[in-house]
Amino acid sequence: MSIIVSVYLKEGIVMSADSRLTGITPCKDGVRDQYTVSDNGQKLFLIKNGNIGISSCGDQTLDGKTIADFIRCFELEEVRSEDTVSDVANKLAAYVKGKHAGIVIFHVCGYVNSERFVYRIIDSDDITSEIDVPGQCAAVWNGEPKVIANLLTGEHAIPIEWRCMQLKDGIDFAEFLVDVTCKIHRFQTGIGTC
Repeated sequence: MSIIVSVYLKEGIVMSADSRLTGITPCKDGVRDQYTVSDNGQKLFLIKNGNIGISSCGDQTLDGKTIADFIRCFELEEVRSEDTVSDVANKLAAYVKGKHAGIVIFHVCGYVNSERFVYRIIDSDDITSEIDVPGQCAAVWNGEPKVIANLLTGEHAIPIEWRCMQLKDGIDFAEFLVDVTCKIHRFQTGIGTC
């Protein structure tokens, strides 16, 4: 799995992701060995002239292509210049349907005029708009969620002043959330999947 984070603030939207790709080899005894394929996987994409961001976790091979090639093909075949963030999220969900064997999750983020949009797509069936109230600021994350969930929503959650967070602080915060998740996975028992 991976970790992807989207932080949405009044000043902008920040997207962050790790770059580890892991694979699974099924053994004859039924055990599934997990291993690191690469630490250079691309999971963040800018499409439509840089106006819309897409991040991905879960299956990194879709329809026989790497996720990077899959998103490139999606953009070339499906995305039109007049498409909004909502259009791209809906088209991506339809484009992914039936083209993966496991779990795939996307964050699709961008603007229409000055209005922010953050969508989460889970297995092409569930598209959720993360911004319910105009001006709402927060973060959404997927992949390996436990570390961030403990930090931000757990029993001893860190209180965050979202309303006043500056864009540069949001960049540092999104990077921190991915980094702390990767570091915890590095030191935990078992393979680090981030």
